Amino acid sequence: MRNIFVGLILAMLLPFTVGFGEVPPDKNIEQTTVQETTLFPQGQLFYPQMASPKEPRTHLTYLNLDLPHDSINIGSVGFGDSFGLVRWAGWGAKDAWQLSISGAVFAQFNMDDNSDLINADYIIGFPLSYRNGPWSARARLFHQSSHLGDEFLLNPQRPDLRATRLNLSYEAIELLGALEWKGLQFTAGPTYILHTDSDLKRYSVQAGIDYQSRKPVFKPTMRLFASVMFNTWEETDWNTDINIKAGVNIRSPYAEKRAIQIFGEYYHGNLPFGQFYELRAEYYGVGINVSF
Repeated sequence: MRNIFVGLILAMLLPFTVGFGEVPPDKNIEQTTVQETTLFPQGQLFYPQMASPKEPRTHLTYLNLDLPHDSINIGSVGFGDSFGLVRWAGWGAKDAWQLSISGAVFAQFNMDDNSDLINADYIIGFPLSYRNGPWSARARLFHQSSHLGDEFLLNPQRPDLRATRLNLSYEAIELLGALEWKGLQFTAGPTYILHTDSDLKRYSVQAGIDYQSRKPVFKPTMRLFASVMFNTWEETDWNTDINIKAGVNIRSPYAEKRAIQIFGEYYHGNLPFGQFYELRAEYYGVGINVSF
């Protein structure tokens, strides 16, 4: 695992050593014109918050996790994406609907203890998105199940991370709305757990703001971004969780989606790592996200 991290850190530096060609103007996402139903459309109509720890993305992040009485180094990895199935016209000339399928696996490894797997979360969902100019919305029905690592259960556990295996599995519906304005995107909405194998309280709410610079920096394909997300869940007594990401987005001059994001991250709140949701802590680190 350590060799993988070293290799990907070197890959992060590659975009700074190669040339970039001139890129075409960015697609104006406020203008969506669909004249006929399209199978397997490219891109999405709704852009989720970059700071959301549960959105399907392929990433690798090295984190320092500060626990109440200790701190450990965590390797956090994720593999996931959202794939458009069908897009069709809305009621007007500039609005559209899209049905997609999305899935992801998120895992955390203890880098101080032989890279032992601590936790893995599996998420699969069906997002239904809508866009009309700068306004967009998404309804996502999804399933999540979480599992503790074998090494974590077999080996002596750190006192702050001590956990008993819980069958954390549920299905939920998430409703999000967003407004884009001059490089900013404001997002908010609730989530309701429809069914769970555990005794979980059902309601949660999230809100936040994203920024992506309209002017490139250093190279035509490089743009700065920042994202702040707040989340609160009835199960954790409505305690507020905050996640912050900021960095640079380096996209391909030939394909809108293909890009690499290099970022720093800070989190404070109840951990978004599966069965550790009751543990309140904070972490910070750096990572790389790859969009295919």
